[in-house]
Amino acid sequence: MDETSRISRLMRCSVVVTTWKRPVLLRATLDALARQSFADMEIVVVCDGEDGQVRQIAAEFHCSFPLRWIFHPVNRGLPAARNSGARAALGDILLFLDDDVIADPNLVAAHIGHHHVAGGRRIAICSHAREERHTPLTTFVDRCLHAAWTQSQDGVSALLTRTGMDAVGDAVEQVLWFGLNCSVRRDVFLSLGGFDESMQGSDEETEMGLRMHLSGVEVVFDPRILLTHRNSRQLKPYFLHAWRSSGTLDVHRVFTRGQQNAQTRRLLAMFHGYWLDRTAAHLAWHLSGPLRALAAVLSAAAEGTKWRWLAGAWTRVAQNAEYWSGVRESKCTRPQLRQLAGPAHRVLMLHSISAPPSKKEATYYIRPARFHRMIRQMQRGGYRTATLDEWINGLAGDHQVLLTFDDGYDDLYDELLPLVIQHRYTPVVFLVVDRIGEMNVWDYPLGVRARRLLTLEQIRAMQKHGVEFGSHTLTHPFLPSVSDEQLRREVADSRSRLQDLLGAPVRAFAYPSGGVDRRVRSAVAEAGYGAAFTTLPGENWWNDPLCQLRADVNDLMSPWAFHFQLRHGRPFAQLVSEWLKSLENQIPTAALRAGIRGVRHAGHRALNQRARRGQNEQ
Repeated sequence: MDETSRISRLMRCSVVVTTWKRPVLLRATLDALARQSFADMEIVVVCDGEDGQVRQIAAEFHCSFPLRWIFHPVNRGLPAARNSGARAALGDILLFLDDDVIADPNLVAAHIGHHHVAGGRRIAICSHAREERHTPLTTFVDRCLHAAWTQSQDGVSALLTRTGMDAVGDAVEQVLWFGLNCSVRRDVFLSLGGFDESMQGSDEETEMGLRMHLSGVEVVFDPRILLTHRNSRQLKPYFLHAWRSSGTLDVHRVFTRGQQNAQTRRLLAMFHGYWLDRTAAHLAWHLSGPLRALAAVLSAAAEGTKWRWLAGAWTRVAQNAEYWSGVRESKCTRPQLRQLAGPAHRVLMLHSISAPPSKKEATYYIRPARFHRMIRQMQRGGYRTATLDEWINGLAGDHQVLLTFDDGYDDLYDELLPLVIQHRYTPVVFLVVDRIGEMNVWDYPLGVRARRLLTLEQIRAMQKHGVEFGSHTLTHPFLPSVSDEQLRREVADSRSRLQDLLGAPVRAFAYPSGGVDRRVRSAVAEAGYGAAFTTLPGENWWNDPLCQLRADVNDLMSPWAFHFQLRHGRPFAQLVSEWLKSLENQIPTAALRAGIRGVRHAGHRALNQRARRGQNEQ
C-alpha cells in the first residue's frame, strides 16, 4: 500500500471551491481536481449568487469524487461562500480553492501529508502558487504592479520559510494569511468562527491567518508550487480598491473586533514610529484628496515615459492616499486614534545578581553594586515596575517597565528581595521547575560555573512580598529541538506543576535561550499562558503577547546604554537600523533603496548576536 493510499484511510478531505460568473475558469478548475491522486476526498462547490451557466455545469459535470453544489440566492462575498462550504463539508480537513486555479494532481495529497505528520497538533497549511495571466495586462502601471506583486509573493515565501526566532514576530505576522490554497482541520476552523464575513478583498485572508496564529494554530508553509493561479484582473483598479478598503477594515478590526496587532498597527502611524512614517501618515490624513490627484498625474506620467521610478512613486502615493481615505470614510477621528495609540512598553531581562568572574558570565550576570546603581537610575527617571496583571491586560504606563529574571538563581533571595520589600517592586522570576533547589546544569556545557537555584521555601517567601513567578520549562532545553511530546511536557506540565507548588495561577513563560518557532509558540498558546518572553530586544506595542521583546541587562552595560535601553527597549544600533528601514520604505527609487538596505544589513548582522547565542550553542 503506497503512502497516499495509507493516509487516505486516516483522513478525508473536503475541497471547497467558490465561484460566481466565471464558468470557463470553473470548468478548468474542476477538470484539474478530477485528476487528483488522493482518493478519499470530496468537492464542495459554492456558487455565491444565482448563475445559470454554473447551474449548467452542475448538471453536466461528473467525476470519480463526491461532488456537491451549494447556490447562494444572492452574492454575499467570498468569506460567506467559504464559510458555507466549510459548514456543509463532511471531511476532517478543509482545503480552500477559488474558481481560477489549476491544481497539480498531488495538491491534495501534499496538504493531507502535512496534517498526517502533525498528528494531533493544530496546524494550518499555506502553500505558494504560480501566478499566470489569464488575460493580458494592458497598461504599463499594471505590468509594474504585476512584477512587484510577484516579487512580494517571493518575499512572503522567504519570510514563511524562516526557522527559529525569525519564524515568529512582527515581520511574519504582517504577511500571514489563510484562504486560497490553504487547509486546516474542519473542527479547528469552525471553532474559530470561520472567515469574518464583514471583510472583503484579501483582508479576510490575512485577518484569518493571523487570528489562527494568535489562537495557537501552527501555520506551516509548503514552498512547493502545486497550484497555478490564473489571474484575470486588471491590477490597478483592484489594488486601489484593496488599499482603500484596508483603511476601513483596519478601523473595523481595531474598534469592533479589538484586534490590536502587527497587521492593524498602521492605523496609528501618525503617533508611533519614526518621523518619516509619522510625517507621511499626517500628510495622507490631511491631504488625501490632493494626494489622489498627484497619484493620477504620476500614473499618467508613468504611462507616457515607461519609467519604473514614476510607477513606484505612484504606488506609494496612491497607497497612502487610498488607505487614509478609507480610514476617514469610516468616520474615525484623529483624537480617537491618538487615545487608542497608548505607550510602547519595555521589559528588562536579567539573570543573576552576582559578581561575574569571567567576561562570558558578565554577558549573563550583573554585580550587585552595578545592579543597585541601575535601580537608582530607574528611580531618578521616574520608572516603576509593572505587575504581570498590568502587563497582560495592557494597563502598564509609559514609565513602567516589567523587570524579569530568568533561571531563578538563589542570589535573588539576598539581593533582590530586600529591594522588593523596600520599594514594593513587582519582578517576575522564571523558574526551571524540575531544578528548583538544585543546580544550573544546563549552563555547564557553556563553560558557566555551577550555581545554586532558589529553593521552594525561598520562592514562597518571595511570593509573599509580591514577587511573581513564571515557567522557564521543566529542564531548560532548547525547545525547537525537542519532540512534540517533550515540548508538551516542558511547556504545559511545567505550568501545572508550578501552579500546584505556588497555589496560584502561572500566566507567564520565558523561552530558554530564546528558543522559539511557530511550533513552540503554538504549544505555549495551547498551554494557556497569557504572555511569553523572548530574548530579542525591542519595544512592545501591539505585538504578539507570546513573543514579547526584552532588553538584555548585564555587567558589561554602561549607565548610558542602560538608560537608552530603559527608554527605547533596544540598543542604539538597532534603533539606527530600524530608522534606515523606515527611510528605505519611503523611497521609490530601487537603486537608492538598495544602497540604504546594504548599509542597514551591514549594521544589522551583529545586532542580535547575544539573543541568538543560545541557539548557536545548541
